[in-house]
Amino acid sequence: MVKRPDRRTENTQLRAFSASQNLLNQADGSAKFDLGETSVMVSVVGPAEVQLRDEKMDEATVEVVVRSAVGVSTTTEKLQEQLLRTAVEPVILGGMMPRTLVQIVVQIIKDDGSVLAAAVNGITLALLDAGIPMKFMTAAMTCMIDRVSKDIVMDPTSEELENASSVHMFAFDNLNKTPHVLLSDSSGQFSQEQYFECHDRCYEAADKVQGFLRVAVESKKQKEYQQTVNE
Repeated sequence: MVKRPDRRTENTQLRAFSASQNLLNQADGSAKFDLGETSVMVSVVGPAEVQLRDEKMDEATVEVVVRSAVGVSTTTEKLQEQLLRTAVEPVILGGMMPRTLVQIVVQIIKDDGSVLAAAVNGITLALLDAGIPMKFMTAAMTCMIDRVSKDIVMDPTSEELENASSVHMFAFDNLNKTPHVLLSDSSGQFSQEQYFECHDRCYEAADKVQGFLRVAVESKKQKEYQQTVNE
């Protein structure tokens, strides 16, 4: 048994998931996703009119904006935007919405570790809420390798990340039993063996996230159905 900052007792334990959808009236879709204390709010607008310079004749233009929890955006947020766009673009059936814009805005409410994974999961829910046609659902998880013990620590907090020799975030689709990596972001020093072990651990954890996302969507649909019946 280990003692983690947030009272988890195993390195394999994930923090509690929490999600809600349809929170912002001025967006076509929105979702809030929490991983423990880490929290993000995602809004989706689209398909909308796109500026001529960004227009694509045969598919939609996908734009991702990341806003930090405090202060103005920095190069960190710009890098996160590029990474998230890499994970999101293959998901959206852009060919069904040519010459339009799908804008995704990720507002980081609090970053207590694994914020990029939380953003990917929040984007999936927000796209579904907006009714954007998608090929599949995406789920993500983060892990780290402890600098001292060399243990793999799942869903690390900010405090734990200070002791990481490397950090790994993976996003997967839900098409079949063979995992398809949509995004792999790793930093630090690690061996090939450690990388693939982190990949496998994150895939197992992302499968749990997929299950949670399905339940969240089904719950929302059930509430909408009940409201329709009551009317």
